[in-house]
Amino acid sequence: MFYIKKSFFVLVVLSLFQVSYGQTLEEYIQKAEGFNRAGDLEQAAKIMEEAVQKYPDNSTACSYLGLYRGSQAGRTQNYMEAGRLIGTAYEMLEKAVALEPENPIARFHRGLMGIQVPPFLNQLDQGIQDLEYLSKMYEKSPGILPTELMASTYNFLGQGYQKKEDNPKAIAAWEKVIKLVPGSDLAKGAEQNIKNLSPKKESESDVEKKYNEDDVKKFKQQVEKEADNVQLLLQLGKAYMDTENFEKARITLNKVIEKDSTNVDAYKLLIKAIGEADTGYDERIYNDTDFRSKFAFEIVELTDKAVKIAPDNMELRLIRGSIGVMMPFFVGRLDQAMADLEMVQNSNVPKEIKAEAIYWLGAGYQKKAVTNWIKVISEYSKTDIVKTAFESMCPQVKYFNPDNYKKPYVVIDFVLGFQDELPPQTVIWVEDKDGKYIKTVYVSGFSGHVKDRQVNLHEWAESSQFKGLDAVTGASINTGQHIYVWDLKDIEGKKVKDGEYTIKVETAYWPSGQSDLVAAKLIIGKNSSEVTKQESDLIPYLKVKYCSDKTK
Repeated sequence: MFYIKKSFFVLVVLSLFQVSYGQTLEEYIQKAEGFNRAGDLEQAAKIMEEAVQKYPDNSTACSYLGLYRGSQAGRTQNYMEAGRLIGTAYEMLEKAVALEPENPIARFHRGLMGIQVPPFLNQLDQGIQDLEYLSKMYEKSPGILPTELMASTYNFLGQGYQKKEDNPKAIAAWEKVIKLVPGSDLAKGAEQNIKNLSPKKESESDVEKKYNEDDVKKFKQQVEKEADNVQLLLQLGKAYMDTENFEKARITLNKVIEKDSTNVDAYKLLIKAIGEADTGYDERIYNDTDFRSKFAFEIVELTDKAVKIAPDNMELRLIRGSIGVMMPFFVGRLDQAMADLEMVQNSNVPKEIKAEAIYWLGAGYQKKAVTNWIKVISEYSKTDIVKTAFESMCPQVKYFNPDNYKKPYVVIDFVLGFQDELPPQTVIWVEDKDGKYIKTVYVSGFSGHVKDRQVNLHEWAESSQFKGLDAVTGASINTGQHIYVWDLKDIEGKKVKDGEYTIKVETAYWPSGQSDLVAAKLIIGKNSSEVTKQESDLIPYLKVKYCSDKTK
């Protein structure tokens, strides 16, 4: 889930309304903040609920309650509860701004919430507007708002602009942070954010260049003349990497580290070289059955050294994290890997690096799930839940038995290749060559019953107009293989004529918003035929097979 991060300006913010709203409300907020700092958000929220009951039209009281409920939503793993909490949070924040549009606390809380909640809530633009409002207020009258509050405002603005992929504005916002609170942790973070967003010049790092065999020869000759030149050794190691001579790269890069134990680029390349050198089965494994185990411990030790040298280098954290997830269980680095990856995820690295970290976090959680299922099966084999554990580990594969059906018919065999927080809405239907709706073969229950109240399967909804669903509406299906059969009858139960027909499969996921449609054309007639489509990530495989009763 998401996390709402608050800065160090709470006492300063309190001073903004201390005179206007009186000592009692200040005490409520100070008491709530004490519980918040202790990690007890529920108690903090309850205190602010009391404050809101006492001061129902107080903008600041509503704002703090909204902030705490939003923070709770970010911490829970229960998505139904998160939805309820975020609804309450925004109800309070909207009320706070409506009561007093110029209240900087309400604007700030709603702004930071909008920056940090998940994208599908569509609050980013509003969050940026709230923080920009504070920026304009401050620029108009610099003394009206505390410096610490504005530093946090510009910091969150930078994050918001970055999410909108407006890097120039993000950099400008973080530059204001540095100017307002130079030398602070917030300023140091802003400096790193700017560095991450600033494009590197091609000449900045030799590690980014692509070398060939001629470069290998050139660097070897230069190294023979200057054996202690670390930069030349690094270039030679990189050249070996680019020409896929990984063992020589490994040897050369080890020499670099012997001469310069703090060379981060050398560690990055060496980690990659060791990984590439270990690819496949060769005589080393044949002669030494412990080779794989030794390799595993060697590479994690190397990543530890690299991270120790540059603990704030998020690329190294990503490397150690992904390797820790990939390592076998006996290495025992999964928890450390997850911590590294969460650090990368919560940092302001470029989106490509953040996306990779989030992927490996998912792989790590998946690995933890498998470990626990194995434990259930191994240590609690007599319990009822064992069967569920086996089912969770078994890939979903369907088998079609033609003896159960009378020809002619069409077999629709497809795979759903994506998994969301909830099962998708999925539908299978048939159209003739002119695009006329013939029949729905299957539609998930949610889609079948909502009809025009909530339509996510747009193509099917337009084609079918929700006709003839009662007999074909079924339970929702999820990731894996699925097989359905069309009996060649239309919506009225009449057998269709020979000719060309299109089988369509459409699926839509929530809350990710992913959706796709795959279609396959098939000739119904004397001869049996089949068509296969493999062109989608969400529906990676669709095979429709017509089984005629006129041919064997």
